Amino acid sequence: MEKIKNNINTAMAKKNADLVLKNASIINVFTQKIEINDIAINNDTIIGIGNYDGICEIDCSGLFVAPGFIDAHVHIESSMVTPEIFSNLVIKRGVTSIIADPHEIANVLGEEGIEFMLQNSTKGAIDTFFMLPSCVPALEFEDNGAVLKADDLNRFMDNPKILGLGEVMDVNAVISCNESMLQKIIMVCKHHKNIDGHCPKVSTAELNAYLCSGISTDHECSNVDEALEKLRLGMYVMLREGSAARNLMDLLPAVNSKNYHRFLFCTDDRHIEDIMKDGSIDNCIRIAIREGLEPIKAYTIASFNTANCYNLRDRGAIAPGFKADLVIFEDIKKLKIKDVIKNGKIYSNKETYSKVINKKSVQLDFIKDDLFHIKAIGEKVNVIKVKPGSLETTKEKRKISIENGLIKKVEEEGEVINKIAVIERHKNSGKHCVGFIEGLGLKGASIAQTIAHDSHNIIVVGDNDKDMEIAVNSIINKDGGIVIVSNGKLLNFLRLPIGGLMTGERPEIVIDKIRNLSLLARKHGIKKEIDPFLTLAFMALPVIPYFKITARGLFDFSSFRFIDLFAI
Repeated sequence: MEKIKNNINTAMAKKNADLVLKNASIINVFTQKIEINDIAINNDTIIGIGNYDGICEIDCSGLFVAPGFIDAHVHIESSMVTPEIFSNLVIKRGVTSIIADPHEIANVLGEEGIEFMLQNSTKGAIDTFFMLPSCVPALEFEDNGAVLKADDLNRFMDNPKILGLGEVMDVNAVISCNESMLQKIIMVCKHHKNIDGHCPKVSTAELNAYLCSGISTDHECSNVDEALEKLRLGMYVMLREGSAARNLMDLLPAVNSKNYHRFLFCTDDRHIEDIMKDGSIDNCIRIAIREGLEPIKAYTIASFNTANCYNLRDRGAIAPGFKADLVIFEDIKKLKIKDVIKNGKIYSNKETYSKVINKKSVQLDFIKDDLFHIKAIGEKVNVIKVKPGSLETTKEKRKISIENGLIKKVEEEGEVINKIAVIERHKNSGKHCVGFIEGLGLKGASIAQTIAHDSHNIIVVGDNDKDMEIAVNSIINKDGGIVIVSNGKLLNFLRLPIGGLMTGERPEIVIDKIRNLSLLARKHGIKKEIDPFLTLAFMALPVIPYFKITARGLFDFSSFRFIDLFAI
């Protein structure tokens, strides 16, 4: 009662506000205009726009103020640092809230992984909300570390940090009325919470069936027509600018003055190096404005739209009663951030690093190089071909040369072709698959990692079996991470002891390791336009078109089945 009375009296200018931003050029997401005025703040709440005096005042003459940015869909694990550390990185970029999907760590550690993300995120500088992982495993035939059904997830539903169900990647499970999937959907609908989608390249009939379940968003559009079709049927469409997947510029032509309120910005999977170098949602805003989007609409998409979509009614706008999460900046087009206000306080760059208890996550015996030997039973093989800047791949047929009954090499047609393998690491089952990948360009080396969406088994690529063996065994020895091996020697590594996905190390240490690993990858042929580690990670995700590899075999998205290595 006293708090409300105090705010009312301050709004009536009978008392000084705790903080007043004077003469600010305010981004008004309601009127789509810029207005110059004071912003009065008490505690963590905006209590008035007008002419105010404050106990503390900041002169914002010549400066713009926007609502704090909200990332509509992000996997914190892809930054390779904990939620606490991640929050310290993105708040400097104006991001004050995120909607995270912890399905990466959940695929390794199950409910324990979700608990860790919830607890660790409370120590961070921003508000971290979560969508419960809908597909653990991503598909029923995947080999991951846990299985989460509706009964397992239900205990999290009353947590105010849980906003709904995360991206439903298994479209087939929805449209075929799989009971396990429908139970999760019904559970969330009973709580009146959101359901995120993930539905690339589906037909109109399939999309209709998919949306009947209550799914409302999608971040997997690859072109304008696909985005407009989903928009037409009532979806929110996310404009994604991650590290491996960058759809923002391709989809921007779909945005106009009549439909902009149905678009959101997201980063999905973004490396720590890219966050530090180019930013997060602030990067999306700059790109959108540079490509011709009206600036105020870009700032609205970055804040108010996402708040509306996820029923976060207390944020996303600069108006009385809204949370005082604000970004103060110069140059509306270039977005040069001067200060960030979170909960009514200027962020002071005070970073925290909590000690994290690790649990062994690589349950695998050491391997030998003969695991990568492939008996030749045909003249051509199916090869995964990567597409720079995309998570999608194509399937190619290539001739092979044979020696002693084994594949000696795959004949190249202008592109380097490497061996690629996925090895199950959660239960030491012995499941593995070896295939070939074209377009990475790796020469004289091997890269192995425990980041392999979404089951996060060990994925390894290389141009010789011995380096691949050493790379995998190095991963086993270090209990997860990223390694690069050349000529039988371990060149460098990043240890990721939290589920083989994250570390609690200081960000500058992680960035230094990643930069060195990236330089080594480039030195050994990985193309500049390809993120070596995220691209490799997504080669194991069968719910992305069109040709991928899992521990059980090569998967063809078009026919939605496993196919033989040898082309018919």
